[in-house]
Amino acid sequence: MTKARSATARSTASGSVRDHRTFPVQDVPVARIRPEEGLGRKRDRAGHRDLQRSIEQFGVLTPITVRSAPDSSGDYLLIKGQGRALACRLLGIETIPAVVVDDSYAETEKVQQFLVENVARLKMRPVDRALLIKRARQDGEETTTIAQRFGVSASTVRRLLAQLDGASTHEVDVLRSGGVSLGMHAVVTRHVKVSERAGILDIVSSSSITAKEAETLFVALGWQRLTDLGDEHAAQRIVLFHWACCLLDQLPQGTHRERLCQLAHAFPSAFERQGDDYSVVVK
Repeated sequence: MTKARSATARSTASGSVRDHRTFPVQDVPVARIRPEEGLGRKRDRAGHRDLQRSIEQFGVLTPITVRSAPDSSGDYLLIKGQGRALACRLLGIETIPAVVVDDSYAETEKVQQFLVENVARLKMRPVDRALLIKRARQDGEETTTIAQRFGVSASTVRRLLAQLDGASTHEVDVLRSGGVSLGMHAVVTRHVKVSERAGILDIVSSSSITAKEAETLFVALGWQRLTDLGDEHAAQRIVLFHWACCLLDQLPQGTHRERLCQLAHAFPSAFERQGDDYSVVVK
């Protein structure tokens, strides 16, 4: 008979215990665990090898913390214990002991505070840090408090919040996948209206142009004036940008000025519409 287990879920601030409810510890299938949004991070390879060896020899001594995914998939969202979960996955261990907390606990400020306070020791990707900053602000954290916790300036927090304000699920997915950097996303949000960002982000994610080149390109194309032409010309704008990125990908390396001069010489004079699509006509 399997002995029933339980664990006390805690979140601390200034050394005091804020919550000590007891939740069950279950053996959760490793394959059904995925990270909570904004918690993906890079691992220290040497340290993780040590963790793998420890788990291989002694097993998982401290349960991870998860909650049931809200999408009825049967998956679990990982709140704490990414290293242990990854080690089990790499070692081929099928189940891992996990404290399964309820949604009300998982979404409370206490859990968010734990995540933010530990962000300094996590080797998080910039995009994951930005998403966690956004979540902390949505949960009521003041800008100055967030800045102190993350070790960044208040102006950086405000800049990231403005950049991610209104970001669609598609934008977040592109960012998290690594297809577009935060720097490139900042350039796009600075020049492109929300309704057209998805198309532009798809273009730059498949292009080799840099964020600096994209910034120069938007200015050179007079993107604001093109946007002022109205929504009826949105398709032409996106096709023009796609053409420019494709041509830049083909041009030899050089200064921004040299490459833009070559781009200008090949600039299209018209668009040709075929059904719902536009193609560039160079004359």
